[in-house]
Amino acid sequence: MRRFPALDGLRAVAAVIVVVSHFAGPKWTWLSGWVGVYIFFVLSGFLITTLLLREQSTRGGISLKSFYLRRVFRILPPYLVILGFIVLFCWLRGEFHSREFPTALPYYLTFFNEFLPEANPTGPDNFFSGSWTLGIEEKFYLFWPALMVVVGVAAVKRRIAVAVTALAAMVLLVPFTGGWVMDYSLTLLYESTVHYAILLIGALLAILMHNERSFALIAPFTHPFAAVPIVTAFVALHVNMTDLWASTRNNLWLLLGYAVLVAFLLITLVSRGPVRWLLSTAPMRFVGDRSYSLYLIQGVAHFIVVLTIPRFAVNGTATAVVVVVVSLLMADLVYRWFEQPAIALGRKIIANGRQRAEQSRPTPSAEPAPVPVG
Repeated sequence: MRRFPALDGLRAVAAVIVVVSHFAGPKWTWLSGWVGVYIFFVLSGFLITTLLLREQSTRGGISLKSFYLRRVFRILPPYLVILGFIVLFCWLRGEFHSREFPTALPYYLTFFNEFLPEANPTGPDNFFSGSWTLGIEEKFYLFWPALMVVVGVAAVKRRIAVAVTALAAMVLLVPFTGGWVMDYSLTLLYESTVHYAILLIGALLAILMHNERSFALIAPFTHPFAAVPIVTAFVALHVNMTDLWASTRNNLWLLLGYAVLVAFLLITLVSRGPVRWLLSTAPMRFVGDRSYSLYLIQGVAHFIVVLTIPRFAVNGTATAVVVVVVSLLMADLVYRWFEQPAIALGRKIIANGRQRAEQSRPTPSAEPAPVPVG
């Protein structure tokens, strides 16, 4: 498959439940929107690794230059446009300093968002603090492809060994790494290495699914009937995650277990079945394509909604619905005017570079060179 349309739908679901969890109030805590970011992490690890492995299979190697160019043109334009809009918006309102931008901007611009010092327990109130996930993903995008190139990815056993070793290292480091606190409706403690472990779970799944021999282990889960217990288990765990997280006193193994179940869910979504069909529908793909900008712009969209209609200052179902709609409209503009043109430009630059490289290669002679005698 050139594209996994159902994964766009899953991305749409993850983005929407994150927004709803922020603005729908306590009645919607069962939705466990805060774990939507972990769906993004598993998806990212899976898709990026699949892209790298396919390049290695079709071209005989991985071009880090092309990979990094694709990431730059995919991530930076909407990120910088939305950040710039928020900064300008706050500056015009005279809130540049009160919303902690002098401190926050160096972290946002260098993708060290998750290390931003917090002046209050809920994080900087500048509409962009939720971008900490981009800091995690950008560092993964920087090091994981380079690691695959350095150790070599030709042999499937080596690929699996690299992924398993990296995953084990992240899990073993969890007890020794510091965390940070972020407040939704309850205080949640995150450990930095867990995020990378979750990304690597997606990467390991991609490696297993890319090779015929290892795919044989996964093949039974691609049957349409297998989707029934997998989807049921995922939904059951997801809607209870908030209560389980609190009752287990923020047990990080719960997050890892959730990520493994998301990985099994991905198997069903790249296989034929009704769940894949549902998440591949045009409305789901529409939201999924814009989920990146939707996620980043939700805070300022909420602020604009409240400025326009003050009654939505109180979080509730109606507030969440309106914020989702406004966020999607704003994200659509970013997608059409900046995201898509930037992706097209990046592809053009990569294609031109490859063309120049091919033209610079010496053309083989039509006749063999004469053998020197004497």
